[in-house]
Amino acid sequence: MNKNLPILLLSMVLLSACSKNKPQKPACGSQVCTAIFATVGIHFTDKQGNAIAVENFSVFNLSSNKPLTPGVPNLDLVKGYYIIASDSDKQDFSTDGDNIRVSATDPVTNQTKTATFKIAGGCNCHVGKLSGPDTLAFD
Repeated sequence: MNKNLPILLLSMVLLSACSKNKPQKPACGSQVCTAIFATVGIHFTDKQGNAIAVENFSVFNLSSNKPLTPGVPNLDLVKGYYIIASDSDKQDFSTDGDNIRVSATDPVTNQTKTATFKIAGGCNCHVGKLSGPDTLAFD
């Protein structure tokens, strides 16, 4: 028996277990995205059209049945403007879009208004509003 036969057989077994390392395709595929940071928001106004700071602002994903906490709490860069979604929570939305319920209360009249949006994220480069109002006015 050849002295090299056991080494040759062992080498063949070990080499047959190897495979080429194929690069894994990302779940979302390859795409080139801009470096901008996108947000989707809504303006709240009183019946005269003046921007107002609201109370009890909430965002709820009706598709996943989960509350969302977009933006930075208690940050009011522009009076009456509230962030519904941002690229920071892009993974919370499906690529084709989810139905989102936004609700807030006017602190003067205690009236609560609700609007429904469709927000896309997922494998898209940025979050985006597919439908929904730009402004929600209290009566």
